[in-house]
Amino acid sequence: MIYKKNNIFLTSFLFLIISFLMLNLSEYSAYSSISTVFIILFALPSYYSLVQHLGFRKGILVLFVFSVIPILVEMLAVLTGFPYGGFVYGESLGWLLFDIVPPVVSFAYLPILLGSLFYASRKNNHLFLFILISSIFNIFVDLVIDPAAVHIGFWSYDFNGIYYGVPFSNFLGWLVTGLVYSALFYLLVGKENLPLPSGMSVSLIWILSFWTGYLLLAKLYIPFILGVILYIFLILEYDGFENI
Repeated sequence: MIYKKNNIFLTSFLFLIISFLMLNLSEYSAYSSISTVFIILFALPSYYSLVQHLGFRKGILVLFVFSVIPILVEMLAVLTGFPYGGFVYGESLGWLLFDIVPPVVSFAYLPILLGSLFYASRKNNHLFLFILISSIFNIFVDLVIDPAAVHIGFWSYDFNGIYYGVPFSNFLGWLVTGLVYSALFYLLVGKENLPLPSGMSVSLIWILSFWTGYLLLAKLYIPFILGVILYIFLILEYDGFENI
């Protein structure tokens, strides 16, 4: 069972090694397909754990809501610059919905949110603090992932920011959307379903393992260090042998 802690370490190491290979594959024509497969693969453990925890109907509803809304927000951001600042997607993530946003983005963002929600639920189940902790953790994850995504060409901003090309407006947008998504999740799921199971953090653990490896090889040291720290935070909260 992948949810056991020892297996989490083994799979994390595997994705760390794979990230070294991805840095050298970005120029190949099959790269977008490979990226899409890995993004979906990363998402599956947290999706499964959420549905197991909430039950099929509520679990699928939550997955649907938080898959559709971020896509709509991404489309708004590409078209208007709100709330993340002006940016466009490259070709690395495959086909663009309405020539604006790759649908796979819904699989890329939701596991990050679920991992942040898991961490927050282990720290405090009261509405305000739950939302705040989740949103802050979410921003720190973006501080890890966004520099790598810009470096590899997943997307590019209209104006280069001082943090590895990422503008401050992007992090402000992540704060705003994180607050809204966390509050909506709390209302949909209910306090009675908190804290969340460890299985919901597996996807984010894998994502951090992959991207920290990439960041190290790309010599992006600040986000690499942040990635290691966040990985440790999640592992320390991980029970491993509970119900997934």
